[in-house]
Amino acid sequence: MQTEHRILEVRRDHVLAQPLDGIKPEALKIAGTSKYVENEVIIVEPHSAEPGKDQQRWKVIATRIDPSFIGGRAPEVAAVSYENEHEFMEYVSYEDRVAFDGALEDLDMGDYKKARRILRKFIKRFPYHIDAYHHLGIIETNLGHDARALKYFEMGYRIGILSIPKAFSGQLPWGFLRNRPFLRAAHGYGLALERERRHLEAVDVYEQILAFNPNDNQGIRYLLPSLYLEAKSPQKARASLEKHGADGTNLYTRCLIEILDGRRREAVRWLCRGLSYNLYVPEIVLLRTEETSESQRYGVVIGSRDEAIEYVQETEGWHREETQEFLRRLLAVETFAWRLERALELKVALDSRDELPPGELRSATANELYGIFTDQDIPKILEECSKAI
Repeated sequence: MQTEHRILEVRRDHVLAQPLDGIKPEALKIAGTSKYVENEVIIVEPHSAEPGKDQQRWKVIATRIDPSFIGGRAPEVAAVSYENEHEFMEYVSYEDRVAFDGALEDLDMGDYKKARRILRKFIKRFPYHIDAYHHLGIIETNLGHDARALKYFEMGYRIGILSIPKAFSGQLPWGFLRNRPFLRAAHGYGLALERERRHLEAVDVYEQILAFNPNDNQGIRYLLPSLYLEAKSPQKARASLEKHGADGTNLYTRCLIEILDGRRREAVRWLCRGLSYNLYVPEIVLLRTEETSESQRYGVVIGSRDEAIEYVQETEGWHREETQEFLRRLLAVETFAWRLERALELKVALDSRDELPPGELRSATANELYGIFTDQDIPKILEECSKAI
C-alpha cells in the first residue's frame, strides 16, 4: 500500500518522515537518501526487507515540493503603503537569527559543508524560513548538486506563494528588505529550472517575479526573451521585449529575432544598438569559441568580452548558421568592418588607464567611440550595407 510522508530529516541510509495522515515520525530506509530534502513530500510503498535483516525497505514512487503540510504558521504578507505595496513580516526573532547569520558567514568563507549543516538544523526549528532554503539552494548549486538545489529553491519559492493571500493583486517591491528572500528564492528557482531546460516553467516564475516587483531590480527582463526563443516561441520573445523594453544584451536578442523573421534591415538597426552596448558579441559568435568567461571569479563587467561570452553561450539562436551568415555578410562590407575595428581599438584604449589616463584625450576618445554606432548613423550604415542584406 502506498503512503505519503513529509521528510523531517535526511540521514545517510534512511529518512525520518512523518505520515501525512499521522503524527508519529517513522524511520524509512530508502535508496539514495542524498536526493531528498527536508519537508519534501514522498510517496512510498513497501519494497523488501534486506536479506538477514528485519528492517523494511521502501521504494519512493513519487515526490513533490508542497509546504502546505508543514505544521505551524507560514510568514505573513501585509500592506505597508497606500500604493498597494506589501511586505513579508518578520518570521524569526533577532535573537533566533544568530545561527542563521553564522551560517552565512561560513558560506562567505567558502565552508559550504559547515554552512549547510547549520542551515539544515535551522530549518528544523524554523521550517518556513525562506532565506534558509534559498541559501541551501546556493550551497547545493556551488557543490554541483543541481537536483537538490532546485528542490531547496522551489521550497523557498512555494513557501512564499503559500504566504501570499489568494487573489493577491499587489506588489512586493525589492525596496522592502523583507521581500528580498522570496524574490531571490524565486530567481534561484527560475535559474535552476533553466539548468534543467524546463524553459516555460522558468518563464512562468520570471513573469510572476516581474508582476510582484515591476521595477525589476534583479534584471529578470533580460532573461525572458532568450528563454522564449529556447522554447521555440519567437513571437512571445518579441512581445516580451516590446513590453519590458530592449536594453543590455537584449539589444542583440532583438537583432536575433529580426534575423530569424527575415527582417534584415531591422536586424541591422538592432545590431548597431547592440554594438553601442557591447562590441564583442559578433566576434564571439563567429569564432565559435570554447573560451570560458572569468565572471565567476571576477564578476561580469558591463560591455566586456566575458559578458559577450556568457550571452552567446546561453543564447542558442546565435549558434545557427543563418545568424552567423548574416554577421559574416555584414563584416564583409568594408565600411562596416572598419567601424567595428575602430570601435574596438577605442574600447581597448579606454579600458587601459595607463595608455589613456583621465584628461581631454580620454574624453575625446570616448566621444568618438560612442559616436560610431548611434541611431543617427543607422540610416547611413543601412545604405552602406544594403547590398549585403
